[in-house]
Amino acid sequence: MKKSLVVLLTLVFILGIAGTAFAANAFSDVPAGHWAYSAVNKLAAAGVIDGMGDGTFKGDKTLTRYEMATFVARAMTKEDKVTAEQRALIEKLANEFANELQGLGVRVQRLEDNANKIVIEGNARLRYDDQPGKPAGTTTFASAKNIDLDIFATYNIGDSWAVKTESEWLRKIDNPYYASDSETDMMDGQCKQLYITSGKHFMVGRHTYAPGYGLALNSEIQGIQYATGNDNVTAIVNWAHTSDTARIGDDENNAADLKTAEVIWALSPKTNIRADFERVENVSSAIHGYTKYCGLGGDTKIGDFTVTAAASKVDLNTDANYDAKAYLAKIQYKVADKNVAHSSDVFVAYSKVPRYNTLDQDDETYDSGWSSSVYRDNYLANFKGTQVGFNYVPMKNTMITVWYMTGKTIDAESAYSLNAGDDVKMVRAQAQFFF
Repeated sequence: MKKSLVVLLTLVFILGIAGTAFAANAFSDVPAGHWAYSAVNKLAAAGVIDGMGDGTFKGDKTLTRYEMATFVARAMTKEDKVTAEQRALIEKLANEFANELQGLGVRVQRLEDNANKIVIEGNARLRYDDQPGKPAGTTTFASAKNIDLDIFATYNIGDSWAVKTESEWLRKIDNPYYASDSETDMMDGQCKQLYITSGKHFMVGRHTYAPGYGLALNSEIQGIQYATGNDNVTAIVNWAHTSDTARIGDDENNAADLKTAEVIWALSPKTNIRADFERVENVSSAIHGYTKYCGLGGDTKIGDFTVTAAASKVDLNTDANYDAKAYLAKIQYKVADKNVAHSSDVFVAYSKVPRYNTLDQDDETYDSGWSSSVYRDNYLANFKGTQVGFNYVPMKNTMITVWYMTGKTIDAESAYSLNAGDDVKMVRAQAQFFF
C-alpha cells in the first residue's frame, strides 16, 4: 500500500509540474514593449477592435498570449471592412499568434494554405446606362444594357507567393454577339488580369492599378510593381506598359511605356494622404515626347462620413498650350458592405477632369455591321459637374447601385461630335451578385 501511495504521489507531483509548465507556456505574458501592443492599440483606435468587451482597451495591462489572441480573433472577423493597411496588420498579428488562435478554434489562412491552393470568387452584374437628353448625333458615353461575369482565381504557391487571374465576359442584353472589345481583341477583354505576386510587395504581369484617387489612371497595366514601407507610409513603383490612350504632344498614342510612383501616408487610423506621379513615354517612331501626370489628395473619416479631395495636373512635353488641372471632391455617408444585409451608403461628388488629364479614356471601336461606332466608358474624362447616388445591400452578397451625373464637356471631341460646353447627363442602375 505504501509503495502504491508513493507511486501515486510521484505521478501527481510530475503531472503538477508538467501542468504548471504548460500553463506558464500557454498563458505566458506578452512582454512589455512587444510590437503587438502598438498594433492592437492602432486597430482599437480605428474601431476595428472594441476593447476588453466593455468598449475599452486597457493598454496599460500586460496581456497573456491567449488574451492577445482574442483581440486578433475579433479583428479577423472584420477583415472585409478594413483598409489594406489594417488588413496587413491583422495578418501580421495572426501569424504571430497562430498557435493560440488555433487553440481557440479560429481558422488562420496561413495554416490552411495547403488545403486551399485554389480560391475562386467573382460576381455577376446587370447594368443599365443611359444618357437622357443626349444631343442628336453624339456618342458621348456608352448607353448600354449589358450583363457581365467577372471571375477571380488565385493559386497559392506557398510562402506568400500566388498566381492571380481575372477573366471578364461582357455582353449586351439586346446583342449577345457584341463584347466589351472588338472581335480581334476578344481575348484581351476576357483576360483582364494575369500576374504573379508575393503578397503586397511584388507583382509582375498584367494587373489593375489606380494610383492616388484614380484621376489620371484607373486601368490595367502590364509590367512590374514593387511596394515597400511600414504601417504608416507605403511607397509603390511601377515599370510597365499601357495600351490606354495617352496624349503625346498634339497627337494621341495608344502604345506607351509607363513609369509610376505613389506614396500613401496614414496620418492616423482615419486619415490618409496620397501623392502619385505617372510618366508616359511614346514607343512609336511616329510621335516623340512624353506626358507627365501628378496628383495629390487625402481622405478622412468623421463619424459616419468619409470626405475625399484630390487634384491632379498633366504636363504635355511638346504642347506648351495644354496645361490643365483636374479636381475631385466627394462626401459619402456610411459604407455599403456586401457581407452585411441592409447596409447602405449615399454619396455626392464634384469633378472637373479635362480630356487629357486622364490616361485611360477607354476609347473603343466596334463593328456595328455597316459602319464603325466609337464610345468612351470612362465617365470622368472630359467632364465637369456633379454626381449623386447610393449603394444598398438588400441581402448578403448582393448590391444595388444607382447614380446620376450632370454637367458639361470641357474640351471639343470630334470623334464624338462634341463641342466644349455641351451638356452631359448620365444615369446608371446596376445590380451585382457576389459569390
